[in-house]
Amino acid sequence: MKHIGKQTIQLDTPPTILQTASIVGPKEGQGPLAKYFDQCLEDEFWGEKTWEKAESKIIKETVNTVISKSGIASSDIDYCFAGDLLNQCISSSFGLRELNIPFFGIFGACSTFVESLCLGSIFLDGKAAKNVLCATSSHFCSAEKQFRFPLELGNQRPPTSQWTVTGSGAAILSATRKWSIYNSSYSWKDCRYGN
Repeated sequence: MKHIGKQTIQLDTPPTILQTASIVGPKEGQGPLAKYFDQCLEDEFWGEKTWEKAESKIIKETVNTVISKSGIASSDIDYCFAGDLLNQCISSSFGLRELNIPFFGIFGACSTFVESLCLGSIFLDGKAAKNVLCATSSHFCSAEKQFRFPLELGNQRPPTSQWTVTGSGAAILSATRKWSIYNSSYSWKDCRYGN
């Protein structure tokens, strides 16, 4: 790894994105990207009593999906870098605690997922890990309660107001395994140079 510039590093061995998964809420499922998500929920509670519990379930199921799709055991994942918008990364920490993977809570609001990918990549390049899990989640209803106006207040939302996504995304990065698509093996180098 080499430090180039003030805020940039160059990895000696860039990681491979082994697999990805995502689960989204009903609003996101009605959009033009719906076919790209692993699952689109029909309601914000997803069988839970609170929005926070629903968000924990969403990230838990997204992570279980990416692990299942990857074909590797959770015991082969060295670290988990994950976060959400709530205090103490509560949705992530509660949703992922049963995995028993060392957990680094990340908070960067909109940048949380990219931060987890960056930190995971550094761990892989530094040979501190062979496989890392990166994930994030948010929930419109719990974010409104935390940052803006609780939905219970019944405030009128102007058409230009922000809308936090209800959903979760996860990826497994690997230092040793190659990414496969359409039953062909492509390394990061192959993708980068278009071979």
